Amino acid sequence: MKRFLFFMALLCILCISFNSVKAVSNAELQDISRFEHIVSKGDTGGGDGKYIELSTIRDVSTSTSTKSVEAKIYVVLPSSDLVREYTIHYDYILNYSFAHLVAKVPEFKQQFPDFHLGEIWNIKMDNSGIVGTVKAQQDYTLNGESKPTQPGYKGYEHVTFLTPTDFDFESYHVANRVFKKVFGVFYDDVIR
Repeated sequence: MKRFLFFMALLCILCISFNSVKAVSNAELQDISRFEHIVSKGDTGGGDGKYIELSTIRDVSTSTSTKSVEAKIYVVLPSSDLVREYTIHYDYILNYSFAHLVAKVPEFKQQFPDFHLGEIWNIKMDNSGIVGTVKAQQDYTLNGESKPTQPGYKGYEHVTFLTPTDFDFESYHVANRVFKKVFGVFYDDVIR
């Protein structure tokens, strides 16, 4: 029995050491073989930015009408001495891509004679077609030391500048670029 308890304790120690959080520093994010800077209109040029960890991008789609992607995205906030790691899950509803809606204009005009191309903007404002969810979050200092991560406020757990993805906002542009990394085209260029 003592031998069994010893092996169980050893197994627990090994599991803890293998599952420990690996911190990421701002300097590491500059390694273009591991990370890609997501150029977005939210960057100020003051050392901040968003980076996607290339090895974490994966297609987790289970439907033909919706594409799903998971990835780790790092946000650098130099004024707060902070690198924030987000594990994000994006769902892309293909019927709401801009190109798909444009292709459906003749059909819309048959149903609604006064329909014009500008209405697509209103459709996208009502439903961008992209839903983002934060699955996990971890904070680090700029030098890569782990920081205590505060949980999101009740009701705001998934609200970041990466999610929710309202049309034509920063989060939408980032999600569109993540889609291109996986599928080779921007989400809004997909015609279903």
